[in-house]
Amino acid sequence: MASTICAVHCLLTGVALGLLSVMGLGFLGSPVAEFSFLTVAVVVGVAAVWHGSKRHHSVIPALMFVTGLACWLTSHFAFGHGTIGGTVFSVAGGLCLVSFHVLNQRMAHVCGCGCKHNH
Repeated sequence: MASTICAVHCLLTGVALGLLSVMGLGFLGSPVAEFSFLTVAVVVGVAAVWHGSKRHHSVIPALMFVTGLACWLTSHFAFGHGTIGGTVFSVAGGLCLVSFHVLNQRMAHVCGCGCKHNH
């Protein structure tokens, strides 16, 4: 859920920042909101990586999680807030985090038997 909120936040920030301020939702584009969403996503993501890897023994979801975080860090530190490059990397990072959670959950549900083979 945190990754989905993060992806929506990144999309809204990049595409409709002006519209958000008119609607009274300009705070979603603030650095405080961005760091808050990232902190929640990291805490939930690390817990999900740990729990999921114990169940399905695959590193693919963890790689997607790390890729999402790397995209977000790239958008924030290499491009800055409000630039096209920053928007592209923020959205890509959010989508990677959402994809990570979906894949992690599906892999854990497919193999509910506790077996130790790779998927």
